[in-house]
Amino acid sequence: MWPYVIISGVVYSGSILSVLDRRTSVLSWTVLASFAIALSAFIGFRFEVGKDWIQYNYIFKLITELPFVEAMDFTDVGYSFINWLAFQLGFGISAVFFFCAVVLVVGLMMFAALTPYPWLAMAIAMPHIVTIMAMDHIRQTTTLGFILIGLALLARDRVWAFMGCIVLGALFHRTGIMCLVFGLFLVQKNRLLLYPAVLGISAILMKFLLADQIGVYFLRYVETSAGSRGALIRLLLNALPAVGFLIYGKYANLPEKLDKVMRAMAWAAVISLMVLPLLPSAVIIDRIGKYFLPVQILFFPLLVSLLHGYALRFIATSLLCAYLFLTQFYWLYTSELADYWVPYKMTQF
Repeated sequence: MWPYVIISGVVYSGSILSVLDRRTSVLSWTVLASFAIALSAFIGFRFEVGKDWIQYNYIFKLITELPFVEAMDFTDVGYSFINWLAFQLGFGISAVFFFCAVVLVVGLMMFAALTPYPWLAMAIAMPHIVTIMAMDHIRQTTTLGFILIGLALLARDRVWAFMGCIVLGALFHRTGIMCLVFGLFLVQKNRLLLYPAVLGISAILMKFLLADQIGVYFLRYVETSAGSRGALIRLLLNALPAVGFLIYGKYANLPEKLDKVMRAMAWAAVISLMVLPLLPSAVIIDRIGKYFLPVQILFFPLLVSLLHGYALRFIATSLLCAYLFLTQFYWLYTSELADYWVPYKMTQF
């Protein structure tokens, strides 16, 4: 348990101290960058941590035994290629995990830089994105990392880079291609022509990436009435900051295109919660809802920045970090899946 306490304690402490200054200093950025490197190693070089750790090792083993073409078709092509490349270069599964960890952490850092308090943005990601998703849902976490990188590039008005990051992320988890729909909110000229074009391209890519998996997803998540532990809580915890962002997002002063996409994500997070009772299975909407997590990463630093006075910001951030710490370690202590996470072990080189 102590490795989780140490790595989390650093970011929570950094968050509390960072709000005492309106600007992130060079020293603070240097320490945060060092933390990002340590976090990448913490996630990437774990050993026998996460419920699906054995399954991903099995995938790696099978891919290394298949011809290249068959290996690329074994699972999502991006993840298959990273496994194949790691083996060709003489590395093991830890190299695959480390690559995926770096994509996520780089995405978190680039996106956190858009917020008033980057340390706090990183702290928001610790309980669920880092502790649970990154340690287990490797492919979808990598997809989320590429989406975060895309959003950071969109802040620089690089629309096609944003769209490209979504496509690249979808090569690791096919459901990520659905985020291409957010491209509709970036159309400004010739909308009568571009709306159908974006929808058409999205439909083609969805068909290409999802067609052979729709039956599998339907069988796994609907016909079997599969449930998702804590789906309602996760969707609620995503919808609440989404509502907050829809109300106070105008104070973030985001670039116009990024603001449109983030508002669309916020609405998607709210709608996800609303439609949950109407669905035969919570798993599908719960999985898709993970792509809307950037909203809460953006909202909470914004909320703290709107508070007047260092003392008020310090108290609010301290309470928020205490809440994040308690939820993170409550899960690690009480979840029926916690035995897959505790004790934490690192790969021996």
